[in-house]
Amino acid sequence: MKIAFFAAASLSLLVADAQAATPPRFDLSAATGRRDAETRGWPEWEIGSEAEATRTVGDVTVTLRGVGAPLEGFLHKPRLADGATLASDGVHCAGDAIEIVLSGLPPGRHSLATFHNQQSGEPATQRLAGPGSAAEASPSIDADDDAKMPAAYVEFSSTAGQPVTLRLTAPERSIVLNAIEIDRPDPALRAAKPQPADGEGHVDGESGQVTLAWRPVDGAKAYRVYLAKSRNAADAVSQAESASFQGDGFHGERSEPTATVSVAAKDSLQHYAWRVDAVLAGDEVIQGDVWTFRVRHLAFPGAEGYGRFARGGRGGRVLHVTNLDDSGPGSLRAAVEADGPRTVVFDVAGRIVLESRLIIRNDALTIAGQTAPGEGVCVSNYNLGALGANDLVLRYLRVRPGDTSGKTLDGMGLASCDNAIVDHCSISWTQDESFSSRGAKNITLQRTLISEALNIAGHKKYAKGKSHGFAASIGGDIGSFHHNLLAHCAGRNWSLAGGTNQANRHAGRLDLRNNVVFNWEHRTTDGGAKQVQFVNNYYKPGPATRVFHVLKPEREWTHVFGPQDYYAEGNVMEGRYGPADDRYAGVVEPKGEPLSTFFSDEPFFPSHVSTESADVAYEDVLADVGCNVPSLDAHDQRVLQEVRTGKTTYKGSVSGLPGLPDSQEDVGGWDDYPEVHRSADWDADGDGLPGEWESAHGLDPADPGDAATDPDGDGYTNLEDYLNHIAN
Repeated sequence: MKIAFFAAASLSLLVADAQAATPPRFDLSAATGRRDAETRGWPEWEIGSEAEATRTVGDVTVTLRGVGAPLEGFLHKPRLADGATLASDGVHCAGDAIEIVLSGLPPGRHSLATFHNQQSGEPATQRLAGPGSAAEASPSIDADDDAKMPAAYVEFSSTAGQPVTLRLTAPERSIVLNAIEIDRPDPALRAAKPQPADGEGHVDGESGQVTLAWRPVDGAKAYRVYLAKSRNAADAVSQAESASFQGDGFHGERSEPTATVSVAAKDSLQHYAWRVDAVLAGDEVIQGDVWTFRVRHLAFPGAEGYGRFARGGRGGRVLHVTNLDDSGPGSLRAAVEADGPRTVVFDVAGRIVLESRLIIRNDALTIAGQTAPGEGVCVSNYNLGALGANDLVLRYLRVRPGDTSGKTLDGMGLASCDNAIVDHCSISWTQDESFSSRGAKNITLQRTLISEALNIAGHKKYAKGKSHGFAASIGGDIGSFHHNLLAHCAGRNWSLAGGTNQANRHAGRLDLRNNVVFNWEHRTTDGGAKQVQFVNNYYKPGPATRVFHVLKPEREWTHVFGPQDYYAEGNVMEGRYGPADDRYAGVVEPKGEPLSTFFSDEPFFPSHVSTESADVAYEDVLADVGCNVPSLDAHDQRVLQEVRTGKTTYKGSVSGLPGLPDSQEDVGGWDDYPEVHRSADWDADGDGLPGEWESAHGLDPADPGDAATDPDGDGYTNLEDYLNHIAN
């Protein structure tokens, strides 16, 4: 029996010990800097218009050289929308050949695979020739799946100190090269296209089992499955790579391309690594790649919607905010900008006056505002938002920028984030939207109080005197927005900002339910997205209100960018219409387009939200919304009272509109947030758990390691048990 690890024959880079270098592979692309064109496990190699390009990995240097014409990097954006990140980009060459020069290879046998996808036309056969061998591949055409892209695969020998040159040619100089990999088995003989997808961090394992599947290999008579697990991702991968037939980690041999494995149902900190080896005729075994996944668990009890499984900083470091400084050790900024899984707790209360925007860019973060002493914290002068970060849990925060920075600022946001949840936050006094989430995936905004977006406040993109008191521009696939209160915002309550995807088709799937909106002026909910669910929301006109619809679909561009469809039921406008009326009550019908042509009778997708009637939601939201732990501040108490009474206390100093301030000074400015510090013995071991709480729960107040453990197996660490306890 032959076992092929990095090629169909024994290759010199096969090293049995853990010091073996990972064989190089590259996803070729245009020089765009786009993260959405990157492929997991394939370093992005961006190339512009160049005669020659070089990359080095370890001791191996790869040079691509255009012969007779330069290399031209390209990106075909439409297929990024399908996830075909390898096939969507690459390099063209209109010359005689692309030379691929490999330097630094150890002496012995090696292999090279080149991957080929054309965007259009008839396939032009790509021929890869190396020392003593050659292979051809007929490119796929506009592939919507990387697994559909064929590869040319050759083996060759190298001599110490001598570079190896391979040559890629095609008829009529139509050379296309999307990706390359060195010293791995023939792609046509490897298991591929894993399910769950490689790196999927939120797999449904609630039954205690996960079904694995992969693309069948032509000619394979059996598959050998290997599974490893560890709290350390690198350890799990190493175990799966080194697992052997009938040894530790072997999970059986089967004839079908699927296997069911047992998992710890609630343990989202466990990393699972798996490998599938294909057994061919003659018992030749082709070793597969190692793929990984983790199972999901709720961010916290009460987390709902599509961001409910955000892991946040679970199991990671605990970082303490010990001062109210803009930056430096012990500041909120230092904790936010740190790397790796981390939970931020507060040993100080008071007002943080930022000197610049505070942007969350690094994954795996929990900010636990509920841990602050006194009256909690308020972020002011600048905003706090996230951009392109994943697995975020942001709870019990106040963000009130105001106009003192002289900048046009929003409040909070989750732009381009994935698996994130904002819960029980309070946002006010912004010049741009109070909240935005364009381009996001799997997010939730829940029980958050958005109020008093500054109306005529000098927005930099608008003429002097122009109103811009906007609550939120929301996107997401899927984005959940439930049990929030929007009060005293002139417009965009909400603005449906689904946008378009890379293929220039309408994007965004948004679920809005059980929200309360009060005292808008001229805009309620408008805009559009690919699919919108608008259910059991409660709109209460106020003294500034002058329009009385709840939803205005804006569909002017559906003939260009594709459909935008809606589902609506149970929405209420106090004093005007309610759930007993026509389900379309309060929906503005576009001119010449009956609502029945684009409104569905059934929801498009499940909400994963415990849904109430609009009337019940009104009371529920007012009873539990905003940053109410450690306590509601005077601002939010006033806003809630104004919603209940339907009356306003202040008016805009420029507009004169009741309830719609043009500056925070119109409503008295920031509350007084006393600066309060925890005592040094509150959490002596620095693990985020108060010593008294640890003692009461059988933990060691002197052991900083026990906060990250989960002895009761409920899926929450001891630290999370404490955070959830004080939030309730």
